[in-house]
Amino acid sequence: MSPPELLSIEKSGDVGTIWLNRPDKYNALSAELWSIIPGALDSLSRDGTTKAIIIAGRGKHFCVGIDLFDGLMAIKTSSEAPSEAVSNLNQLEGARRFQRAISSIAECPLPVIAVVHGHCLGAGIDLISACDIRLCSSDANFSVRETRIGLVADVGTLQRLPHILNAGHVAELAYTGKDIGSKRAEKIGLVNDVYGSFEDAYKGAMEIASDIASNSTLAVKGTKFILQQSENLTTEQSLMLNGMYTLMTSMKSNDLKESMAAFLSKRPAKYTGT
Repeated sequence: MSPPELLSIEKSGDVGTIWLNRPDKYNALSAELWSIIPGALDSLSRDGTTKAIIIAGRGKHFCVGIDLFDGLMAIKTSSEAPSEAVSNLNQLEGARRFQRAISSIAECPLPVIAVVHGHCLGAGIDLISACDIRLCSSDANFSVRETRIGLVADVGTLQRLPHILNAGHVAELAYTGKDIGSKRAEKIGLVNDVYGSFEDAYKGAMEIASDIASNSTLAVKGTKFILQQSENLTTEQSLMLNGMYTLMTSMKSNDLKESMAAFLSKRPAKYTGT
């Protein structure tokens, strides 16, 4: 019998779901699992039909973090090297591979929605902080767990969480490593909404994804691009980029023409993403 897939892709119309599929390990991120996330995102982004992506976990928990006996060791240990310097560089490259895997979520041109249930710990926070939208069930709990095991979070949480939460909340979570429940997560803005069950949360994600998919994919991708670029630009620089991008893309698109025609004809627009 072949081993089960660590990650699976499910399509429902124009929405794709990426399932973390290590339920027996509570979806702990092994080196093999995190290394295949970029390919799954790329596959959906390039298939020509997917317009929004959901990330969820099979089993009892969303993700309990990096697999300490596999994923962490793949990063922190190094084969024999001629010097400590080379050994350190090899370990750094291992960490960079993990960072790039998580960054592929943030860099995905399509909107990505995380649906959390049960535990979301350590690297699970890295993962969801790279998503555009986060939803959870009422049993969800969250922790920037690294400080509690003697590590500094180094895969994206400390870089992305400050764009989601205010500084005080980031500091509290990162310094204490404490667990917070779904109500606190919603109160501080870590998640958009809390649902009574995972099934309801996933349904809510599908509804949001379907709303996104009903819009022009060209416009949605452009909007995400501008939001991303604006994080590192001044307001004036962002406005200039925004104006140029809109002029060169949306204003010249077939989707804008279709939108105007649909409005005049009093019918729903049928966008092609062109």
